[in-house]
Amino acid sequence: MKYMMPLLMVMTLAGCAREPGLQARMRGYVGQPEQKLVQELGVPDKQIAVNGYEYLAYVRADTQFEPDISGPIWGPYGMPMMVGPDDVVVWRCEITFAVQNAKVLGVAFKGNACR
Repeated sequence: MKYMMPLLMVMTLAGCAREPGLQARMRGYVGQPEQKLVQELGVPDKQIAVNGYEYLAYVRADTQFEPDISGPIWGPYGMPMMVGPDDVVVWRCEITFAVQNAKVLGVAFKGNACR
């Protein structure tokens, strides 16, 4: 019985645990072989070699359409209809890995969805 309260606290905190974010997961590749990076993330979307370094970029993008809900108008049969164009939101993250001698040296992030 005296161990019940600590056990409940541990179980409660474990339920709050969240998986690491995108940046933390991608930083885990720093120091790893380039082969592991490509095996796990696939073929990069962009690739360039400059001054002995190779840069591999992966692009994640998603488009969302948010309806304009400024107010209904009444359509046929008394049904409300929404008016106005949808707002388009593009979520994008470009993750670029710097590689030299087949080893990942660093990672950089660019975009509004890199969390």
